[in-house]
Amino acid sequence: MKALSTLARAWLLGVALALVSTAAGAETARREKRDPRLAMITPNGRPTIKIDQITLPPDVANARGYTKYLKKRLLKESRRAKWGAGRNNVIQYRFAVSELTIVEDGDVVRVRCTALGKLPRGQAAKSHLAFSGEARKRRQVVEHVLDIVARGVVTRLAELERIRRGDLGRSGVRAPRAVDTVD
Repeated sequence: MKALSTLARAWLLGVALALVSTAAGAETARREKRDPRLAMITPNGRPTIKIDQITLPPDVANARGYTKYLKKRLLKESRRAKWGAGRNNVIQYRFAVSELTIVEDGDVVRVRCTALGKLPRGQAAKSHLAFSGEARKRRQVVEHVLDIVARGVVTRLAELERIRRGDLGRSGVRAPRAVDTVD
């Protein structure tokens, strides 16, 4: 009889511990769902990238083709960039080419490009490039310039986003400090 009561006590103790751990786990899960800061603390995975708008100057020949090419390259560069955010986050930005001049001079084509990328909270990154190449490879030269400019803008936007999220170690930027005051 004594063995049965010991067995019953052990069983009751096991059930009680299981209930307590389940209740604690449920409370932790409820707390995690409510805490909005946890959405920012997701280092695993990649964030979802959304490009709100891509604009080119209206006077550019083949603007539709360059826009399509630029969107593809921007998405590729955005996947490569380290945003300091994980899979539960969405990164949105706009990309505008303010200047794209293509000048052919004999057998040389000169391309000048200025682009600006903007994050939703007003932070922006700008890149400018002048490049030349063979006139018979005009499309490839223009696409190469767009690649370089897009990479520069996306890399800087990613750095600004890492700084905003407080991931200063990965951005290579020192933490802000108070200015020394004179007594």
